[in-house]
Amino acid sequence: MPRELTPLEQLQLMIPGYRGYKVKDLIWQDDMLVRRYMIDRLENANSNFSKTMSEIARRSPFDERLRALDDLTSRIRELISDINSAQSGGVDVYARWKIHAEQLEQIYQYDLKLVGLASQVEKASIETNLDAANQALEELRRLWRDRAKLFYPPELSQ
Repeated sequence: MPRELTPLEQLQLMIPGYRGYKVKDLIWQDDMLVRRYMIDRLENANSNFSKTMSEIARRSPFDERLRALDDLTSRIRELISDINSAQSGGVDVYARWKIHAEQLEQIYQYDLKLVGLASQVEKASIETNLDAANQALEELRRLWRDRAKLFYPPELSQ
């Protein structure tokens, strides 16, 4: 009977070059790979939705879907900015606070979910499914905020 893959193993299969957080010095690099993967998916989604907006505006400039698409692309850009500007893999924090194996396992769990959700947003953009994109984007934003808390000691992450 084949064993189920761990979140780390699943991430390694999904993202080329991903080595896992096995060595402390690689945390930053792996974190950047996860971020780049998410950003690429979100940028693709944003581009797809922008093209859809242009097509709709060309045919019907007062279509009600334009407002929803504009709001969605704005929230995608905001999340991309948040991901780009967030502290990279706890590099600066490591000098002061230690991240334990349990926290790393939680980070793997979050990374796996985040990568999957970013892919869902991209897929929804290809299918022009605004409901699915909004739902995946909101979950992605929530998990991104929760994940960031793992890089700080509990008393500072509240």
